[in-house]
Amino acid sequence: MILFTSDLDRTLIYSSRMMTLYPPASAKTVVERKGDEIISWMTDDTIDLLKEVREKTIFVPVTTRALYQYKRIHLMQELNPAVAITSNGGTVLENGKPDDVWAKQLRKTIEDTSIPDEEMLQVFKNMKHDDWIERSFYFDDLFYLYHVNLERVRADELQQLKEEFHNLGWHVLLQNKKLYFIPNVLTKEAAISYIKNKYSYDYHFAAGDSIMDYNMLAISDRGYTPLHGDLKDEQPQKLKQTVYSKENGSAFTKELLQDVLVRANHVTL
Repeated sequence: MILFTSDLDRTLIYSSRMMTLYPPASAKTVVERKGDEIISWMTDDTIDLLKEVREKTIFVPVTTRALYQYKRIHLMQELNPAVAITSNGGTVLENGKPDDVWAKQLRKTIEDTSIPDEEMLQVFKNMKHDDWIERSFYFDDLFYLYHVNLERVRADELQQLKEEFHNLGWHVLLQNKKLYFIPNVLTKEAAISYIKNKYSYDYHFAAGDSIMDYNMLAISDRGYTPLHGDLKDEQPQKLKQTVYSKENGSAFTKELLQDVLVRANHVTL
């Protein structure tokens, strides 16, 4: 059996902007709405491929999205994967329900390795520059996200933040205009390692587009990352077992899913 852990945004599903940047070769279908607003798309052929992958592998969606944001993707609810990981590893869902064992284990580890939220926020308040911050969010009682004005972010100040908070048990990461504050132990790969110890499988595929997916790919037997992603540019070193695709957008997704199915069909022979 194949274990297939995959990031969602910009790996399997795409915003309208991404679909415009990298026009698909086939018809597309809405897979996520927020009220009347269309949030994400997939092409019809990649939806069909993903449905087949869902049938032939242990398919595990892995996302930094909060749980409520993941549940908004109606295609994932239709596929109903046996396991899913949200909140950057903070929540493990089994048959749609949170795994309490993982939740308790993770909370204890966070308490043991990071300063409490209120202390972290006070340190950030003393260090931050108010002209950076545009909006703030708190996800699943686990981590913080700030939308920042990139024109006002200085590299030296950002580096100071990273160093200060790393010593306090928190990871600071700027991706586009999103500034994350995440406990060091809250990672996708930690949740995946927990899953790998619970399920039997023969081969582990992993896919993702960003530096937050790097260690998930590093612990797989075969990784995939798209040309449009930032992982290839920000990685500490090249991953030998990872395919650095020359494809963008849905063309990458099709290449990825076809390769997973080739391996899955081989294993079932």
